[in-house]
Amino acid sequence: MPVYVVIDVTVKNQEKLKEYVAGHLPTIERYGGKILCRGFDPAVVTGDWAPKLLVIHEWPDRGQFQAWYDSDEYRPWKMMREDACDMNMVLMEGDS
Repeated sequence: MPVYVVIDVTVKNQEKLKEYVAGHLPTIERYGGKILCRGFDPAVVTGDWAPKLLVIHEWPDRGQFQAWYDSDEYRPWKMMREDACDMNMVLMEGDS
C-alpha cells in the first residue's frame, strides 16, 4: 500500500535549502519515492495552521520510505537539512 509524507518546511537558509533539494532528490528516486507536489505559501482554508512551504512525497510502502530515510545516501543531506530548514513531517498510509 502506498504511503505519503506531508512535510511542513520553515526555511532558515535559502541557499542551503536549494543545495539540499538538488542533492537529495536523486536519493528519493533511487528508493522508489517521488515528489507529488511542493509549493510556497499554501492557502489555509480553515484552522490556525500557517505553513510557508509544503511538500508531499509518495512512497511504495513504509519500508521503502524508512530504507531511504535511514540510508547512507541520504545521511549527508539529512545533516545539511538541519542547517537549511526546520521540518514537521508526518507519514500516512494511502486509502486506495
